[in-house]
Amino acid sequence: MPKNIDPVYPDVGIQANNLLAGTAMNQLILNGSTDYTGIDADTTLVCTASADGSYVESLRFKAGGTNTASCARIYINNGSTPTTAANNTLWGEVSLPATTAIATAATAEIVYPMGIMLQPNFRIYFALATAVAAGWNCNAVLGDF
Repeated sequence: MPKNIDPVYPDVGIQANNLLAGTAMNQLILNGSTDYTGIDADTTLVCTASADGSYVESLRFKAGGTNTASCARIYINNGSTPTTAANNTLWGEVSLPATTAIATAATAEIVYPMGIMLQPNFRIYFALATAVAAGWNCNAVLGDF
């Protein structure tokens, strides 16, 4: 098969957790999940690849205020129901520090590098390992093709 020599330009740019589920962009996730398969009800959609696939550069976690330390588990789903463990894979984890919301300093922002191509209609989900008070938001920095 010959190589593609035509340039490809992505569109979109950022997708926020739950955005494609029809809810508001600023969804702070509070509940914890002890699950390692991605099937827990507290696992949250971050993004869905386009019908032609997407390149995911990174995930950006932003604290919504004062939280205890936790961990974000990141899952890749094959585009089928996420409540079936065989449709998900635990891609990685990132430690989320304890945060304190004060007027004179920013709360934590954690960038988790991905650098992967998602197949068409594949999805990324995340879950917190423990419940937190103010919540964490997760945004995908990506390009759809």
